[in-house]
Amino acid sequence: MTEKILFVHGTGVRNAAFERLLALIAGKVATYLPRYEVVGCNWGDAFGARLNAGGASIPGYVDNGAAGAALEAAAMARWTLLADDPLLELRVSALPLPLGGSQGPVLWSTLVASGTAPQPRALLDAWGLAGLWPQFVSELAADTAWIKTFKSIGGTLGQLSAPASRAVAAAFLAWLRTAGLPGITGRQRDDLADALQALFGASLGVKDWFLDKLTNYAAARRGMFSDASGGPLGDILRYQARGETLRNFIGERVRQTEATVILAHSLGGIAAFDWLAGAERDIAALVTVGSQATFLYEIDALASRGYGDGLPREFRAKWLNIYDPRDFLSYAGEGVFPGRVQDVEVDNGQPFPASHSAYWQNDAQVWTAIDQFLP
Repeated sequence: MTEKILFVHGTGVRNAAFERLLALIAGKVATYLPRYEVVGCNWGDAFGARLNAGGASIPGYVDNGAAGAALEAAAMARWTLLADDPLLELRVSALPLPLGGSQGPVLWSTLVASGTAPQPRALLDAWGLAGLWPQFVSELAADTAWIKTFKSIGGTLGQLSAPASRAVAAAFLAWLRTAGLPGITGRQRDDLADALQALFGASLGVKDWFLDKLTNYAAARRGMFSDASGGPLGDILRYQARGETLRNFIGERVRQTEATVILAHSLGGIAAFDWLAGAERDIAALVTVGSQATFLYEIDALASRGYGDGLPREFRAKWLNIYDPRDFLSYAGEGVFPGRVQDVEVDNGQPFPASHSAYWQNDAQVWTAIDQFLP
């Protein structure tokens, strides 16, 4: 009989996004772990946070998003800024209008038509995202800020093709995050931007002035992100207050599916850890990805274990913990549970927050590590 992996999702995931995420995970498991079958633990709608009073407690109910990232590489700094404002590079370009007027409308027509163009859809198809592209382009085509920017932008087509391709790639990443869908790696993001640039027209010999400006880019370090992201994580706060229901649900799904492995992301990793630490369980392996379980243990905030208690004897599952240093919601475990957890550091090639959802497309590092770890 095929062994089963129970996938426990992380914060912010709800029904429609979970179905797409589970399909992606199932495809990766079929490729890299054919000896296993993946089953889902969809807890978001039942046990996740919601604004029960419609946001009445939030003055102005305005989401200003996160601040910029502290990344030393200029290229990473650019993507960090574009993650917050995809149109930034185009809006601050100050390129003069060429003879004949703005070339932005020409570029805009190409972008709007890209919803049905062979590229980049052929590229996205390999990542299981081609079906989402037409909807994204359709919504972008109706965005007044994008229309206004492309209608008046200066520069030639050659000058605009590269920054425009990056703007669209960054907007697609933001769209995936807003929809609660899994992200893509930095390499895939760059491939998408290259495909769009080929569609828009080459920009050979055009100076990348924006990257030059970012060479000495400086911003706040990781602590700033922890402060900025701590407040909105309602699912984690609700779990801290009402976590028993989610832990019980994980146990029930294990019983129903007869899963022997738990693969858990973010908050799902905290809940899965707490469930395993609560009593002796018939689980062979735990794989946490981008999780905060070890951090909460260190600050003495876990439901199941006080700091200093260590892992109980009943915790018999092998434990693999995967983290990305650029994912500011992921943490290492070997320092707090020595000899009981195996850490694997990966690089999803994305700034935060895209780094937190890009693990599942990181075949070479994430899925290879899981394949090597599981029996």
